[in-house]
Amino acid sequence: MMGGKWFITPHAVRRYQERIDPTLTYNEALTALIRHSEKARRVKHWRDNLTLYRSGKPQRLRFLVAEDGPTLVTVYGGRGK
Repeated sequence: MMGGKWFITPHAVRRYQERIDPTLTYNEALTALIRHSEKARRVKHWRDNLTLYRSGKPQRLRFLVAEDGPTLVTVYGGRGK
């Protein structure tokens, strides 16, 4: 079983594959996402129950996290991708 700061939804893993690295398998993408999200810092409250987090350089990935859970619900590429 893989661990991390929060539960990562299958949707978030698929978005990571689509937006960041389509060559990765689901499990490879999940592992990478856990690694990146572990270093993420809180940026601001987004809306409703969502908070925006951002990972460090060089990729600067952005994550939306539902605070009840907490659950990482989606991933955006860095620099507006």
